[in-house]
Amino acid sequence: MLRSGVHGDGLTFPFVAKACAKLRCVREGRKLHAQSLLMGFQGNPFVQTSLMDMYSKCYYLSDARQLFDEMPSRSLVAWNCMISAYGQDFQINKSFELLNELRALGLRPTSSTCVSLVSGCAGSVAAIMHGLSVHCYGVKVGFHSDLRFSNSILSMYAWFGHVDYACSLFDSMEEKSIVTWTAMAGGFVRVGDSMKVFDLFNQMRSAYVNPDSAAFINLIYAGILTGKPLIACAIHSVLINSGFDQKVDIAPLLVTLYSKCGELMSAQEVFDSMRDKDVFLWTSMISGYVQGGLSSEALVLFDQLLSSNIKPNKVTIVTVLSACADSGSLNFGEKIEDYVMENGLQSDLRVQTALIYMYCRCGKIERAKDIFDGAYAKDITMWSTMIKGYACHGKGREALALFEEMQREETIKPDAILFIEVLLACSHSGLVEEGLQCFISMQKDYGVEPNIEHYLCMVDLLARAGYFSYALRFINNMPIQARNQVLAPLLSACRTHHDNQFGELVSEQLFKLKPWNTGNYVLMSNVYASLGKWKEVIGLRNLINRRGLIKQPGWSRIELNS
Repeated sequence: MLRSGVHGDGLTFPFVAKACAKLRCVREGRKLHAQSLLMGFQGNPFVQTSLMDMYSKCYYLSDARQLFDEMPSRSLVAWNCMISAYGQDFQINKSFELLNELRALGLRPTSSTCVSLVSGCAGSVAAIMHGLSVHCYGVKVGFHSDLRFSNSILSMYAWFGHVDYACSLFDSMEEKSIVTWTAMAGGFVRVGDSMKVFDLFNQMRSAYVNPDSAAFINLIYAGILTGKPLIACAIHSVLINSGFDQKVDIAPLLVTLYSKCGELMSAQEVFDSMRDKDVFLWTSMISGYVQGGLSSEALVLFDQLLSSNIKPNKVTIVTVLSACADSGSLNFGEKIEDYVMENGLQSDLRVQTALIYMYCRCGKIERAKDIFDGAYAKDITMWSTMIKGYACHGKGREALALFEEMQREETIKPDAILFIEVLLACSHSGLVEEGLQCFISMQKDYGVEPNIEHYLCMVDLLARAGYFSYALRFINNMPIQARNQVLAPLLSACRTHHDNQFGELVSEQLFKLKPWNTGNYVLMSNVYASLGKWKEVIGLRNLINRRGLIKQPGWSRIELNS
């Protein structure tokens, strides 16, 4: 149009600005902004507001605010647009500052203003109070009959898991759209109430409301929560009848649904049935194999992905590195690191953490430490992964030194999971005093209450070192529900220290609590074998056979010729 000599008018620029916003193409947006200034549209509020919206949609909030401040006259649409921009960036305080300025000028907020305010309330838990005030204001001025306003409030309550508030609003609404039904179902998914999602879906169809992709996505997530194959099949059937089974945003979730329900063959059938496979579908199928313990199949599928015209994303890389770690496939893992370097993914935090985990599991702890040291920004997951790597390799001193280094930085507060890794390191290296100090510091200095995993680590630490009386005293001070789960590591330690009397005492308790657990019989049998009491060993083995128990075989993996 420009080449033909036509420069456009006040209606042309907003359309092009909207195109730039949808494409997140700020470079072309800046050209458009310059062209609008050359054409003298800097005083046109319609053009200026569309440019402001473009900058905010492209995540250039400072440019949007500068344009807003420079506008000679601002319409209510411009105020709403800027408030919405802060809301999309979850800067709820900035949104309310603008609201107060707007009201100080004598302008009255509209329902659109309130919707823009509520959009920013999903950013933090503290923002719920702001959302409640917007709801109260909306009811006071009569916005409760506005469907868009009610949907935004309902979505906010659902997001925070306040399903009682959401249900109350949902039941009071005279008019409901597909957005209303979907938001309510999303709230039930968030709190893990799958049956309510199914009931709501049936009610929606009874009300002759046609489900959209978002409604089916909630239905699939509800199915994942149940983990039941029959429900997965029923959901798949509904999708086929509705013509949604081949949708690109539905198929990956359907694969995940079957995978979570243990139906990998059905997941593979869904995967194979898709003519156009995107990276999300490939990643879902690879992840399904990894979660199902079929890491080798996951690696084969990743090879097929590399041979296709689809490029793996960061999530794919992280998933397949997990498969390498689980299968001990160091050679394949090194090839993936080469791919990461070639494609410029080496600075991504999740990819770095996955590489550290893979190298730790595959025995190359030095290479894992090199990646760890080279990471520019470390989160608590990366610290935990590296500390766990040292723990599993029996490098307790190195793990503790790393933990102390993290504490010195004071940017990350240790959580319950990280303390498990530190206690594990102490246990595997026999650092009893350090482990006890860590257990005390965890509660006293960081306010982390111990769970069953922490207790298991402590009992294992004391028992491995031969402090059985202290371990028993520790167990007696534990919550009752946790005591039964710490006896197995105690029995295992009896074998190491050849403590027959204590082993028999612990095994009697275990046999009473879990008479069908074959592992406990095997543990006690090993205690007897270490003492040369072969008659007792044979007696225990015969007892396993008489009770019809089956010992699960052990498995080890090695990598030969890649």
